[in-house]
Amino acid sequence: MHSYRNRSRPATGTADLRLFPLLVGIFLLLLAPAVEAAGPALSLHQAINRALENNPRLQAGSTRIESAKAGKEASQGTLYPRLDAYAGYTRTNNPMLIIPMKALPPASTPEFTRNHYRAGLNAVLPLYEGGRRWAKITMAELGEKISRQGLASSRQEIIAAVTRTFDLILSLAALEKAQGKALAALEKARDDARRRLQLGRAAPVEVMKMDTQVADQRYVLTHTRQARLRARQQLAALLGDDPRAPPEVSGRLSTEVNIPEATGADDQELVAARPDLQKAARQIELTDNKIKLENGGNLPDISLVGDYGRRAGSGMNDHEEVWSAGVNLTFNLFAGGSISARVRQAEKQRETARQEYRNLKLQALTEVHQARTRIAEARSKLKMADQAIASARETYRIEELKYKTGAGTITDSLLAQAAWFQAEALKADALYELNTAAVDLELALGTSDRDFSPPADSQATADKTAAAAPAGPNPGE
Repeated sequence: MHSYRNRSRPATGTADLRLFPLLVGIFLLLLAPAVEAAGPALSLHQAINRALENNPRLQAGSTRIESAKAGKEASQGTLYPRLDAYAGYTRTNNPMLIIPMKALPPASTPEFTRNHYRAGLNAVLPLYEGGRRWAKITMAELGEKISRQGLASSRQEIIAAVTRTFDLILSLAALEKAQGKALAALEKARDDARRRLQLGRAAPVEVMKMDTQVADQRYVLTHTRQARLRARQQLAALLGDDPRAPPEVSGRLSTEVNIPEATGADDQELVAARPDLQKAARQIELTDNKIKLENGGNLPDISLVGDYGRRAGSGMNDHEEVWSAGVNLTFNLFAGGSISARVRQAEKQRETARQEYRNLKLQALTEVHQARTRIAEARSKLKMADQAIASARETYRIEELKYKTGAGTITDSLLAQAAWFQAEALKADALYELNTAAVDLELALGTSDRDFSPPADSQATADKTAAAAPAGPNPGE
């Protein structure tokens, strides 16, 4: 019985091994629909252009402009007369005349009926509405400009976000490479320590320390790889793509960035032309017109009115032409204080818009100054990293020479090599900080999109050019 069991077990194991490739194949087949090819590696310019075409936030901004244009056309339509057609039927409890007695020919018999029909055209042409029509038209035009400037601001923010994420991926790739080399060096040093332990030339605690260093470096490398995957997924979302198939990128971080000289006048001019500040300035104009709109409620309305039609009775046997024309004037005498309350509300909204503009401008100038200081700091860090790399490289050369001449150990040599690779990782981090600070400076100055084509609607470019001329309204006006 014992020998039977020993023979039966290998047979079962063999059957399981035969089924294993089939099960793996079925599993991979089920996963196949969820996996998509990431496609060729993208350059930064390609990534930005794809984001400008596919990013849902920018597409929503374009739709918002079309909506504002339709609203402007609707408000401009109030300048034209309004013409309405009407028709109606009325049945009365007592028969009534269709044509007045004085309009009947002599000796004719008047027609009485309980059924009355009418049809005709009615026209109204507003002549004066206290400036409310023009205020609404101006507000609609400002609404379109605000939508355009909102889209321009979103474009710059998306370009900056794509660039930052792209640079992060490149930085993490360089960091991953350096950390991988450091891990390999530490693993070699640990293996050497284990061999020396077997020979009785190393203490167990030395091996334990090396194991801890290797485990820590392996965790750091895993963290970097996962962070790079998350950055690629974030880039896919910015491009309007499925994050399950994040794109690969190609390129390298710049070791130097060109930034404009720090002059107060130039910074003020560039900041004032930022789309978000121009949008805030238009908001002030919008509230100015809101005040005009509400004040118009205290002024009279004057309009020309006209009506032409026919009315008839039962059987349409007796009918006549009717028309009228005249001028209507209405004037509000009392509205419970609602008009004055709306005026005060609009005035407070204007003050709020002015303070928001002022706050946004101060914030923009602060962003400019902080970005410049970060660039200076990143340059200093980059210089320190270069010095650390040179020092670590020389240390490794000395330790390697000592090991080859028998004056040192392989562990010291490998640890020096790991320190060299860690200095390379420090440089990758410094390069990322330098490039990110440069991107933030361009965004703060409103120049992020200078190297990319404007939106298809050329009016947006014209608005931006016209908006760049004034320095913006004075919040204290």
